[in-house]
Parts: sequence; C-alpha cells; structure tokens
Amino acid sequence: MVKAMTLRDVGSALLERGCTILSDKGPHTKWGCPCGAHTAPVPRHGIVSPGVVRSVGKRMACLPEGWLQ
Repeated sequence: MVKAMTLRDVGSALLERGCTILSDKGPHTKWGCPCGAHTAPVPRHGIVSPGVVRSVGKRMACLPEGWLQ
C-alpha cells in the first residue's frame, strides 16, 4: 500500500537515486531519471497524494522496485 508523502520526501528520494529536475515551471516539477528515458511530473503541494506517489514510482521504471517507500 502506497502512503501519501511530503513533497520534500519525494524530492529527496528522487535526488538520492540520481534523478534530476528537468523543468520547474508551472504547478509541477518535471523530474528525469538517471538513464534519461523516463520522466515524471510531481505537483508542488505540501503533501503528495498516494495516487501521485504510485504514478511517480511507475513512471520511473528504471529505478528498483519499492524505491519510493
């Protein structure tokens, strides 16, 4: 079961795995994976909902299973 996470925790988890910020315009931050093939938008809310956390985990397919929790 995926839990809601703070925006800071999601950003930290992405940075720890080598992901980079591709774009920081508008209401979302666009992150890119280390291999360069995958991207995921993350809304800039204080709390990121479980559905968005799950979506980010699936979009970053090159990262190991369960990396976001």
